[in-house]
Amino acid sequence: MPQESRGAFDAQTPLQPVHLTAMALRSAGQLYDMNVSAARLLLQTQARAASAFGLPDWSPLFDSADERVRHAFSAGAEQVLDTAQRTNEVVSELHRQVGRVIETQASQAAQSWQRGLEELGSHTSESLNQLCETARKTAEDAQLSAQQMGEQFRDNVRRVGDEARPQQQTQAQSGEQRRPKPAAA
Repeated sequence: MPQESRGAFDAQTPLQPVHLTAMALRSAGQLYDMNVSAARLLLQTQARAASAFGLPDWSPLFDSADERVRHAFSAGAEQVLDTAQRTNEVVSELHRQVGRVIETQASQAAQSWQRGLEELGSHTSESLNQLCETARKTAEDAQLSAQQMGEQFRDNVRRVGDEARPQQQTQAQSGEQRRPKPAAA
């Protein structure tokens, strides 16, 4: 197995499913290599022992077949690991892009919310200003009405007073006539 793939696992890399799978495949590859090597040696030993008794030497056959199988298994395992690693990178990039999209949408929603609050504040301020203006006008109108009523009241009191004076004078004059004159001493 290539050295560059083995160097990908260091103490700082977190154990992710892809890394665990890679370690399991590499361990299985090493176990396979050990078992195949042991079986090849056993078969070669038996083939050589059989050649000592006059049978043909078949031991080189096990060497070529073993290398082809070992190479096929190693290439397949590396291809699976590369595919898994690329898949992991694509998924990580997808997560980053989705995070960016969510962040952008959250930012836009926050800006829309802020604009809405600003508009609400503006409308509320405008409404309060109109309400204050209406209250001021109502107070001015009430004050003007109170002044007019006060003036009308004073005019009415004066008129009643003016009308009452001639009657009082008339009554006063008639009261003088009714009173006896004091005797002169």
